[in-house]
Amino acid sequence: MLSTSTLLLVILALPAKAPVPPDPPPDPLARGYLGITLGDGTMISSVEAGMPAAKAGLQPGDLIVRIGSFEPQSFDQIVAHICTYRPGAIVEIEVQRGTTRKTVKVKLATRPARLDNPQRPPFPGPIDE
Repeated sequence: MLSTSTLLLVILALPAKAPVPPDPPPDPLARGYLGITLGDGTMISSVEAGMPAAKAGLQPGDLIVRIGSFEPQSFDQIVAHICTYRPGAIVEIEVQRGTTRKTVKVKLATRPARLDNPQRPPFPGPIDE
C-alpha cells in the first residue's frame, strides 16, 4: 500500500499536460469586405472611412479593372468575388483613375451582417464570365 507521501511523489513526477482543444472550424459565413459602394458598372461611388479600401487609397471615381486575376464587369461580380475571400486575405486590386492605372494591395475586413439580403443565399454563386 502506498503512503500519502509516496502517492504525492508519483503524482508530481507525472508530466503536467493540460488538454488542448482543437482549433475551431472556420466560420462558414466569414466573407471579405472592401468598404465601398459602387455606382455605374465597376465605378466606386463612395469609400467607407477606416475600411480596407480607404486604407489602400481607393477613391470615389476609381473604376475597378481587376481583382486578383479576375476582371469584373458588374457590381454583382465584384461583390460575389470579394465575398469568396476570407477576412484578412490580401487581395491585389487594379483601378483606372483618370488616364492612369493603379494597383493596390488590400487586406479585407469582415463583411457586416447588415449588408446581407434575406432573399440572397449566404454564399455567392458562380461568377458569370
